[in-house]
Amino acid sequence: MSVQPACASCGKSLEPTDRGRPRLYCSRACQAKAYRARRAEAPADAPEDNDGAPHLTVERIVRAGIAIADAEGLDALSMRRVAMDLGTGAMSLYRHVASKDDLVTLMVEAAMTDVPLPDSAPRDWRHGLERAAYRDWDLYHRHPWILPRVMVTTRAHFSPALAADSESALSAFDELDLEPAEAFRYMFMFASYVQGVALTYVSDVEAERQSGIALTQGTKASNEAQNPLFVPEAYPRLARAMRAGATPWNLDALFASGLAGVLDGIAADLARRGIDSGPDEHRNETSR
Repeated sequence: MSVQPACASCGKSLEPTDRGRPRLYCSRACQAKAYRARRAEAPADAPEDNDGAPHLTVERIVRAGIAIADAEGLDALSMRRVAMDLGTGAMSLYRHVASKDDLVTLMVEAAMTDVPLPDSAPRDWRHGLERAAYRDWDLYHRHPWILPRVMVTTRAHFSPALAADSESALSAFDELDLEPAEAFRYMFMFASYVQGVALTYVSDVEAERQSGIALTQGTKASNEAQNPLFVPEAYPRLARAMRAGATPWNLDALFASGLAGVLDGIAADLARRGIDSGPDEHRNETSR
């Protein structure tokens, strides 16, 4: 009589799969939970396998994946590439991580956990949202590849770290006694702004990477002098605005300015609705 396979984390019975490899977990949440447990138990100096390759753990595989994605983007990530960087064969990785998709899920969890959440309550709602904005802004700078995996969407991506991040940001509204739908509306406005500007940053990172590849391959990269946006005769208003606002490009300053405007808008809306949002003494303060 065959034994029904069970989730290695929670023990729940697993449905058969047609992937050709047995499933180890019933959900990504269980796999993430197991990863955190293994990470806590992983020895500092892991032994080597008989063939001399570094001993494989989920932690080592995830960290290798993050290093590749940080340096070259998610397009460069594959199980074969991770295995090569770890000095082992690709099939060895599948004993620890079921697929590339599962690896990316664990990479997101690890990357977000590396940036600690605030350990104290915010001074007020504005300080709380500023703090959340700069935490995420720093995260996207450290790991540009993570943005598509945490974007605001009607289909929620479940991740314990992502859920904790959202819970922490929403706590900024605790003292305002808002209805849940109101808190969601403000959070959607706020998160859409932060992630929208982050998309500009991530696009620039990818463009620079592609330009580097083009130069390595002998292809002439585009430059400002060849950009039709900077031709005053053709687009006088656009040319003046681009030269004034984007030369030199300071996305950090633009992010801070735009964030202040978004928070001003939320403050104005709260005031219009007669909601006491407290003193606005922290305006234009950038608290990380």
